[in-house]
Amino acid sequence: MSSSHRERGGVNIVKVRNRGWVWKSWEMSGGGCSIVWFRRDLRVEDNPALAAGVRAGSVVTVFIWAPEEEGHFYPGRVSRWWLKHSLAHLDSSLRRLGTSLITKRSTDTVSTLLEVVKSTGATQIFFNHLYDPVSLVRDHKAKEVLTAQGIAVHSFNADLLYEPWEVNDDHGHPFTTFVAFWERCLSMPDVRDSPLCPHN
Repeated sequence: MSSSHRERGGVNIVKVRNRGWVWKSWEMSGGGCSIVWFRRDLRVEDNPALAAGVRAGSVVTVFIWAPEEEGHFYPGRVSRWWLKHSLAHLDSSLRRLGTSLITKRSTDTVSTLLEVVKSTGATQIFFNHLYDPVSLVRDHKAKEVLTAQGIAVHSFNADLLYEPWEVNDDHGHPFTTFVAFWERCLSMPDVRDSPLCPHN
């Protein structure tokens, strides 16, 4: 692994080459960077949002913990234990690549995202899809609010071979039996095109 450092406007820019990655990190300061918003995808490999963010240029990585927004799905003690250690491991992985994870405690994820956008001067945000009802509503709101602020929003499928709304019958309706659904999946092309490690 090799690295280089330089200053721009009082902000330390770190470039690290490792396994094909090229990182350029603005630590909580301006410069037209991008935000990669981690949620349940706490990994650096096989992560299309992170790969796209790195390819776009300088990145700020952030995780926002807002358990009150989960309603009846408020995380229990074991889930919180897993999250604590997973975030520590993710931060360690990111530090080896030349950046670090910003963690925020919040009761309003979208408002906190806007705060991070303003403090970093970010112009884009990248994140991977979630499919539970709470997340679908929150993500829709986030896209509306951020887009209205002039922020380009890019979201990706990081967990599924196909998005749920992509697998329909000949009339464009969801399947009602698994066999028909599975046969349609087998007939569809393999659309996976995100590399395990992004190249900038």
